[in-house]
Amino acid sequence: MTTNIATALTVILSFTSTVQASSETVKAPKLFDNGPAAVTEIKLETNQVAALMLLEAVLDVSSAAVLAGGCQAVAADYAIEVNADGATNKPESNFAKISSSENPEPIVFNATIEERRDFFGQNFNIVQPQKSKLKHTPISEYSANLTVNHELTLLSLYSKSNIQGQNNNANPHQNLLIKNLYQEQAQDNSNLYLYGWGAESLSIAGYPANLAWVRFKALTTGGHLKRLVMLADRVIGASACRIVIDSGAEAGAGNDKTGRKSLALKGNMAITRTFHYEEDLKEFAF
Repeated sequence: MTTNIATALTVILSFTSTVQASSETVKAPKLFDNGPAAVTEIKLETNQVAALMLLEAVLDVSSAAVLAGGCQAVAADYAIEVNADGATNKPESNFAKISSSENPEPIVFNATIEERRDFFGQNFNIVQPQKSKLKHTPISEYSANLTVNHELTLLSLYSKSNIQGQNNNANPHQNLLIKNLYQEQAQDNSNLYLYGWGAESLSIAGYPANLAWVRFKALTTGGHLKRLVMLADRVIGASACRIVIDSGAEAGAGNDKTGRKSLALKGNMAITRTFHYEEDLKEFAF
């Protein structure tokens, strides 16, 4: 990893919380040190974009579950599986699963991908077809609309879900996310790093109740997505809470008559109340 990449990573993963004393401060990526910056258009295959959107939904619903019942209620390790071929209007071939030892039935999401609109961008509609649980927290009727701009440098998300809270009632949750995407080329090899950096507002019954700082880092080599790590840190609340998704990607064989290739991601998601800043920096040094 070059000095520039290491510096960018340090900036992205610096963290402070209203519930945790720290000398670290939340800073915008170095790219924006001098104010607004022009960013290079990002080119990804359609299956890679679809897989990224599905993982965003996994992180999003997990953040809502943390708000609903508290971090301890959903703190655990989960298995994550994503399969995406990027085909428009084919939710059956673009899906994500969250599995755990506590529940035999995983949480499943399907993505309906709309046609890309020239000069505007693309919409992804993700839904939860049936009720399930994250650990012991019931979640139902999750739906999200994710939109990327034409250059794939901005992502917005709006989601709704019903999640059982500490009062044992299913309460309506709404999330709003805005994230900037940008890329950096490693100077000494063909590795290309893709970064995401932004914030998410979480609401209950339409009233804002929490804020999460969200970011990701992905590695592509020769146009192939190799690894993708996502983080969400709670910045308002009675206790700290971190969600980490770490997944590896592998291109699959053609799965339809057109020979369209699917992309499979497998990995894990950890939700935890405790974490160590310096150790976390080492974990994401790739």
